[in-house]
Amino acid sequence: MKVKLPRFNKNTRQLVLYRGMRYFEEQRMKKISEVDNTYVYQVDGEVNHYEVVINVAQDDTIVFSSCTCPYEDGGFCKHQVSAYFDILNTQGRLHLDDYKHALTLKEKHPSKPVPQGWSKEDYIQLQQFNVKEYMTSFTKEEIMDLMVTYMKQDMKLFMYLFHHYMVEEEKNKIKGLS
Repeated sequence: MKVKLPRFNKNTRQLVLYRGMRYFEEQRMKKISEVDNTYVYQVDGEVNHYEVVINVAQDDTIVFSSCTCPYEDGGFCKHQVSAYFDILNTQGRLHLDDYKHALTLKEKHPSKPVPQGWSKEDYIQLQQFNVKEYMTSFTKEEIMDLMVTYMKQDMKLFMYLFHHYMVEEEKNKIKGLS
């Protein structure tokens, strides 16, 4: 997907966008060189240093963007995001608040519409089940015990909740830096 530099967020997951924003605000990136709209950055990760290379066409399209980090979840990584913010900032075109509510790539979703082991009919009936009403019959402790038990068994549930927690943590870190 060809994307313009100011709209890189459309090829970035929300959590990654917030982490890259934090890296930018913490000034973890250092521009090593800039030649003919090709930028080379060193970005300090949590443990390692990564090299980011970005080439931007005259029409502001990102032609090439790479990072030496192991990120493979699709879209740009947080190191690239911090470099994009730096480029836009240097050009006087960065409006960070616009990115705090910007559209991003959808998070990963299950490839199968019906969970493994379920019939389509059972899954449709489950979707019609009023879970919220049923949950009111449980105490807080019972709900917490259920969640912990099922999070140990279902990595997707664990990752969903963990991802939600991480997004909120990154939002709070950004608020703390402002």
